[in-house]
Amino acid sequence: MPETVAVEALPQGQERILVFAVDGQEYGVTLEPIVEIVRHRGATPVPYADPAIEGIVPLRGRMVTLFDLRRCLDRPARPSDRRAQVVVIDSSGDLLGLVVDSVNRVAVLPKDALEPLPSGLRHGPPGMLGGALRHKDGYVLLLELEALVRRLS
Repeated sequence: MPETVAVEALPQGQERILVFAVDGQEYGVTLEPIVEIVRHRGATPVPYADPAIEGIVPLRGRMVTLFDLRRCLDRPARPSDRRAQVVVIDSSGDLLGLVVDSVNRVAVLPKDALEPLPSGLRHGPPGMLGGALRHKDGYVLLLELEALVRRLS
């Protein structure tokens, strides 16, 4: 039986963000939709799919559609010798996998810390990023999962 981990309640006005890297830039998503994080092992291509859809993989008896965030965000392709990780999220009952370069940490941030995107950090199509969170080493760009799913459906 899997081990259950108790999660401390956060003070009001704060939320947990999973921070990951794509092409050297840190991005984040809220923890609520995340199911698990797995190592990327390749995917079965889907004919006629959007180029940002890397393919599908089985995971615990269910199929997961993999989105290459480098393609979604108009970043250069990942070198073939570089490993990746997959952040599996639940989107209205469907499992989607976000292919990222690395998962870095979980951050606790005030909800009001979100700033407009700096002009030099606008990656990908409009609406894909919901703002920026200032961090000691730069910015964490908040990914809008609903916009990503709408773009690729």
